[in-house]
Amino acid sequence: MSRVILGLAMVVTLLAFGTTAWILTERLTEPKTVSGEGVVIAPAGIGGPFKLTSDAGKPVTEKVFAGKYALVYFGYSFCPDVCPTGLQTIAAGIDKLGDDSKKVVPVFVSVDPDRDTPDQLAQYVDLFHPNMVGLTGTAEEIKAVAKKFRVYYALHKDKDPENYPVDHSSFTYLMGPDWKIVAVFRHDASPDNIADALKKVL
Repeated sequence: MSRVILGLAMVVTLLAFGTTAWILTERLTEPKTVSGEGVVIAPAGIGGPFKLTSDAGKPVTEKVFAGKYALVYFGYSFCPDVCPTGLQTIAAGIDKLGDDSKKVVPVFVSVDPDRDTPDQLAQYVDLFHPNMVGLTGTAEEIKAVAKKFRVYYALHKDKDPENYPVDHSSFTYLMGPDWKIVAVFRHDASPDNIADALKKVL
């Protein structure tokens, strides 16, 4: 009888140890997220690996941002108002961080690859922040990365083959040094909202 009791005790102990280890592992591997004004709940699974082309004309993957936080915005350089407003907000938010601004990379991903060539993007992103990186690619590459970030966009080339408008969602995605989602900012988030959220994780 004593052997049976001892055996049961060992099983219970092992189960308890295993459960504790599982809980600790889950907590350690959970993506770090932040909340605050201007921030919406970041659904798990946003983001992921990608292959695009930088504004310098070089192949780029998410690995180039490893070790830094990235503020990612999807739009197009011919956007008349929404994109400039969003990018100005991102730039101003980063500049409020002082020396910590070096730990954050602003990233602009074009959803209009036909017009947004690397040269076009290089000139465009320089208007907003000296460290901003512009990314473009083929139509299929843009479609793939937009899907991973759950970005909506639609090119209305039927209205004007050259000066066509583009509909697109306008969220800003804060990715961690491991390229996992940390926060999603609404378009009406202020530079202070972005800076405050970043200060919580830097």
